[in-house]
Amino acid sequence: MGQWKPLADELEPEVRRLVVRLRELKDQTGVSTATLAAKTAYSRSSWERYLNGRALPPRQAVEAMGRVSGADPAQLLALWELAEHARSQERPEVKPEAEPRHQAPERLEDQRRPSRWRPVAIAVVTASTLAVLAVAGWMTARDDSASAPSGQEQQTRAAVRPSGFACHYTRQNGRLLAGHSASDPLVVLNSGGEQVVEVQCLLAYHRHSPGRIDGLFGEHTEKAVEELQRVGGAAVDGKVGPQTWALLRA
Repeated sequence: MGQWKPLADELEPEVRRLVVRLRELKDQTGVSTATLAAKTAYSRSSWERYLNGRALPPRQAVEAMGRVSGADPAQLLALWELAEHARSQERPEVKPEAEPRHQAPERLEDQRRPSRWRPVAIAVVTASTLAVLAVAGWMTARDDSASAPSGQEQQTRAAVRPSGFACHYTRQNGRLLAGHSASDPLVVLNSGGEQVVEVQCLLAYHRHSPGRIDGLFGEHTEKAVEELQRVGGAAVDGKVGPQTWALLRA
């Protein structure tokens, strides 16, 4: 297979990880973009844009790549969800309005005369902003009180949202949960998904910073896992297995 073109430096890390994985699957199966177009509902030019990071592939295209390559669809969709979330956080570019070609010059006396309505407009905008903030605060407080657990669930007050993923800690039958996964699968370097978010949240709870809580098991998360293992007396391998899950859930 030929060499891939370098991806743009400004590409979001989550999108970059998805594109790299799609490239790997294409190389492993040995299919061309023309073959992908024939086996999926997407054209050759569309696949070229997806595989060069110029456009985020839709969910159905990622699922189609999984079927063609025989890859794990859950892992691929987890990478896509992270990429789609990162791309949705971008602020849309606002283009300045073009000035009309024929605009009558403003009279000099109009330029010098202060507007009598300006103080009133500022006051109205300020009052409206304060009202919106007050309502938003009330709604947040109401939602927090409505979502408070009862019975055997005990809420531990700590919500972390450094990069879009919140950690809502609870305890069920003595096990600490962070609101993303109640199962304890094997989690290793370069994996992604809800289980990784759960690991990162629990590491942060135990004061072992995983870096950004972004659902991607990178070097920072691996280092935090190793620190937890050293402190807890477990085998230091950077992998989250049964022993490490027990430390995280404690």
